[in-house]
Amino acid sequence: MSVETTPATTDAKRIRARATRAGAVGNFIEFYDFTLYGFFAIIISQQFFPDYSSQAALLATFGVYGGAFVMRPVGAIVFGHVGDRWGRKRALLIAVVLMSASTAVIGLLPSYAMIGVAAPALLLACRLTQAFSAGGEQSGAYVLVIEHSPVAERGRNGSWLVVSVMAGVASGAIVALVMNFVTTADQMQSWGWRIPFLIGAPLGVLGLVLRLKLQESEAFTAASAEVAKQVGRHVPLVQAFRTVKKEMLTLFAWVGLVSLAGYMLIGFMITLMVKFEGYSMTTALLVMVLGFLIAAPFVMVLCRWSDTVTRKRFAITLAAGLAVWTIPAFALIGHGPVFATIAIAGYTTLLYPMNLAAGFAVVELFPVDVRASASALPYQVGFALFGGTASLIATWLVTNFSALAPAYYVTAVAVVEIFVAWFWLPNAREMTVVTESDAGVRSLPKTSPDLRSDNA
Repeated sequence: MSVETTPATTDAKRIRARATRAGAVGNFIEFYDFTLYGFFAIIISQQFFPDYSSQAALLATFGVYGGAFVMRPVGAIVFGHVGDRWGRKRALLIAVVLMSASTAVIGLLPSYAMIGVAAPALLLACRLTQAFSAGGEQSGAYVLVIEHSPVAERGRNGSWLVVSVMAGVASGAIVALVMNFVTTADQMQSWGWRIPFLIGAPLGVLGLVLRLKLQESEAFTAASAEVAKQVGRHVPLVQAFRTVKKEMLTLFAWVGLVSLAGYMLIGFMITLMVKFEGYSMTTALLVMVLGFLIAAPFVMVLCRWSDTVTRKRFAITLAAGLAVWTIPAFALIGHGPVFATIAIAGYTTLLYPMNLAAGFAVVELFPVDVRASASALPYQVGFALFGGTASLIATWLVTNFSALAPAYYVTAVAVVEIFVAWFWLPNAREMTVVTESDAGVRSLPKTSPDLRSDNA
């Protein structure tokens, strides 16, 4: 029996596709921009901290990298409030513009040799702006896309966000790889490293154009109308702390592992291969790109598998897999490019679907009227505490212990996350529409796409 297609369903599909496309492209831009710093950390350390020893300059560079993460929770508070009060679209528009502009400015910064201590100060200012923007981007993109998606399609639609993150990271590596091929070492030090950052400007224009065409989800529009009727509108973040504190802690705990494992890969792995394992920059970048390309189809399969199993089972499987694979993966890095590619492909395959598990939690743990605020703050605090310090701690661990030491750190956190998923992550695939208020529970009609559930 064929299913009749009406103009309404066609419009809904078009709106959903537009939201997925805008969310994915914006995510791509954010991660391309934000991860370039990790790929060029060695050159940046020489340009902005030349008076330090090699190791100290690298630690200072990663200190700027990690220190900027303190702005992610600030961005989360601001963008979360904007998203809940004035719409997901407006928050995501501002986020992509700020990220792209600050990335392009890094490409224009004078070096320490030109303006002295002002150079690292300006670098820090740009990184703070990037981190502020990132505070509203990823969780906001998941809210946008998954709110627009029927329950049975959340894994499929969300998979494009996951792959867009991978594509952004891989594209940064590819651009860096191309620059290594077409420039000499002196040219790369002088101006070649700047080109990838300057590309952030036209990418930002593309993201802006796509996001200007967005529409808010039915769930958000309906909830906004409901909240507007209430006497004395609540501050979304305050309301979230009153009603969903446990859920916020759950998201924070899960994102801790996702961000730690992720930034160990995109923020530190190149440095590990070049600085500590003797790879050339070109070889290290090629290993990263090939690892991501091999992993991409497996990541899509795992993300779509999430639509057929419970959230709990999906999350536990990924955390357990990462706990088992991380130490062997780091060990393989030291055995040459072929084994390193296998290591990164396996690590990436397990890591990136964990972002989707976080995306499910962003939407399914929180009511729609406080969702952006309630999800963005714990999400970004988790990124700041675990992701922001990953490269710095990893560099210290390798310097003082061994190249395997960071792997033990990730593995320990992964084991803890198995228990977080087992005890705290819900199995239900449902989205509450409005929080309980002092006046009682307000809810929208059962026909709302935001209320369909599946407890499998």
